[in-house]
Amino acid sequence: MRETHFIKQNKDKWARFERNLGKGDANPDELSDLFIEITDDLSYSRTFYPNRSVRVYLNNIAQKVFYSVYKNRKGRLFKVVGFWRDTVPQIIYESRRSFLFAFLIFIASALVGAFSSYMDVDFPRVILGDEYVNMTLDNIENGRPMAVYQDPDSRQMFFSIAKNNLMVSALCFIVGLFFGVGTIFVLIQNGIMVGAFQYFFFSQGVYMQSVFTIWMHGALEIPCIIIASAAGLTMGGGLVFPKTLSRMQSLQLSARRGLLIMLTIAPLIVLAAFIESYITRYTEASFIVRGVVIFGSFAFIISYYIVYPYMKAKKGFTSFLNDIKLPPVQESGLNYTKIKNSAQVFSDAFIFYRQMVKPAAIISLLLASVYTAILLLDGDRYAFNTIVGLEQLFLSPWSLVSYTIENVSQFMLVGELTVPWFLNFITSSVMAYLVLFWVQKDVHKNKNIEYNASFFFNTISSTAICMFGIHFIMLASEGWLFLLMVFLVPVIMVIMATVFNENLNLISAAGRALSIISGNWVVMMGAYIVISVMCLVFLFMATAPIAGFYLGVIANAFPITDLELVRQGFYLFLYSFMLSFLFPLVFIVMSIGFFSFRETKEAASLFKKIPDVGVRKISYGMEAEN
Repeated sequence: MRETHFIKQNKDKWARFERNLGKGDANPDELSDLFIEITDDLSYSRTFYPNRSVRVYLNNIAQKVFYSVYKNRKGRLFKVVGFWRDTVPQIIYESRRSFLFAFLIFIASALVGAFSSYMDVDFPRVILGDEYVNMTLDNIENGRPMAVYQDPDSRQMFFSIAKNNLMVSALCFIVGLFFGVGTIFVLIQNGIMVGAFQYFFFSQGVYMQSVFTIWMHGALEIPCIIIASAAGLTMGGGLVFPKTLSRMQSLQLSARRGLLIMLTIAPLIVLAAFIESYITRYTEASFIVRGVVIFGSFAFIISYYIVYPYMKAKKGFTSFLNDIKLPPVQESGLNYTKIKNSAQVFSDAFIFYRQMVKPAAIISLLLASVYTAILLLDGDRYAFNTIVGLEQLFLSPWSLVSYTIENVSQFMLVGELTVPWFLNFITSSVMAYLVLFWVQKDVHKNKNIEYNASFFFNTISSTAICMFGIHFIMLASEGWLFLLMVFLVPVIMVIMATVFNENLNLISAAGRALSIISGNWVVMMGAYIVISVMCLVFLFMATAPIAGFYLGVIANAFPITDLELVRQGFYLFLYSFMLSFLFPLVFIVMSIGFFSFRETKEAASLFKKIPDVGVRKISYGMEAEN
C-alpha cells in the first residue's frame, strides 16, 4: 500500500483518537479500541515506512497515551501512605477480637498484680527483684523516687531500652506460633509486673509522681506490648481456627497480618524508648507538661488503633484482605524427571516434607521419648546453656549459635562408643530409612511395585551400614578430619538414595552414585550446606530463645521436687525431638537432588521422549497430511 493511501485511509480514525484522548469524559471502550488500532498502524508503518513522517506521527500519539497512563502511577510514597491509611486500619479492624482479648488479659493481669501486692507486701520483691525494690526504697528515702530514670548516659540508656522493648514485643508475637498459648503467658507476666510495679509506688505514697513519670513513656510502651500480643494471637488464631483453609494456608494469612501489625509498633517502641531516655528524666517538670505528653500518647493510640479503624469500617473498606493469593496446596506428585536448580530442589523438599510432617512428628515424638528415658536412666548429667536475659540475644551471631552447638554436641558429637552414640545411630537410621522409603514410594506411586523381602533386606542393611559410617566419621573426626565428614556425608546420602531408587546393592550403588555426582559436585555440596545451615537455624529458633521460657511454664504449673532432673529431661527431649524432626529435611533434599543429578548426567527422560517426536501430531488429527 502506498503511504498516501495509507494516510488517507486512516487519518479520520487518528484524528478522532486525538480528540477523545484530550477529553475527560471519553468513552473508555472506544478509546481502548482506537488505541489498539493505532498501535497496529504504528507496527505497520515501522515495517513499510520506517523513515517516513507517518511513523513519527503515530509514535508520538502512542507516547502520549503511555505518558498519560504512567504519569498517574502511584509512587512509593503513595504506597506507604496507603499502607497506613487503608491497609493497617483494615487489618486492625478484622483482628479486633484479638486486640480486645489481649487488652482484657492485660488489664486482668495488672489487677491481679496490684491485688497480690496489696495482700502481700513482699510480692513486688518476687516480681521486680530485691535489688530493684531496695534501690527504689533508697531513692524514695532520699527524696528522689524516680531517680532510676536519670541515668547520665542517655544514649546508652536509649539503645538498651529500645532493644529490650523490641525484644519483648517480638517475643509476644513469635510465641503466638504455639497456638497463642505462649503469647497469653507472656502477656500475663507483663500485666502482673506492671500491676505490681505501679502499686508498689502507690503503697509508698508517691503515686502522683510515679504516674506522671512512668506513664510518659508507658503510654506508648504498654499499648505496644498489648498490640504485639494481639498480633501474636492473630497469628495463633490462624493455626487454631483455619476455617475453610488448610492449616498451613491459614497460618500464612494470619502470620502476614500479624507481621503487618508488628510493623506499625516498631516506630512507636523506638519513640517510647526516646521519651524514657531523654524526657522522662525531667521529673521536676510541671504535671501539666507531662500530662500533655501522656494524654497525647494515649489519644494517638486510641484514635489510630480503635476509632479510625471503626470509622473506616463504617464507610466500607475498598480492598479485601481475604483475597490474598495463596499458593495452591500441592496435591499432584513432584516431577522427578526434571533438571532443577537449588531453589527448585528446596521448594520440592519442603512440599514433600509438608505431606509427611504428621507421621514424621509422631515418629520423632516416640523416638525422642525413648531417647530421653534411656539417657536419664543411664545417669549421665548434661550442662545445658540457656539464654537467661533478653540482652543476651544481642550478642554476636556466633555466640548465639554456640548455645545450640554446645548443647547438641554433648550427646551428638560424642568421642567414644557410649550409650548416646548407639542411640544417635539407631534414631538417625530409623528416620533416614523412613524418609528414603517415602521418597522412593512417591516416585513410583503410579506404578505397581511389589516390595519383597529382598528389597527390604537390601535397603535396611544398606541404611544401617551407611549410617554407621556417618556416625563413625563423626566419632573419629578431630581437627581437619572434621572437614572429611562435611565432604563425605552428602556422598553417603546420595549412595543411600541410589540403593532405594534403583534397587541396587550397596557396592553397585556406590559406583553408580559417584558416576552421577561427577559434574554435580558443586550443586550437591551447595544444597547440602544450605539445608544443614537452615536446620541449624530452625533448631536454634526452637530451643535457645524460648526453651527456658517453656521450662519455666512447666516448673510453675506442676509440683516438682527434683528441678534439675526435670531440666535435664526437658532439654534432652527438646533437642532429640527437634533433631529427629529436622534430620529428614537433609535426606529429602539429597534424595530429590539425586534425580536432578541423574537427569543432568544422563538425560534419561529426554531419551525416552525422542521416539515420540513426530508421533504427537496424530493426536491433533494431522496424520492425513503425510
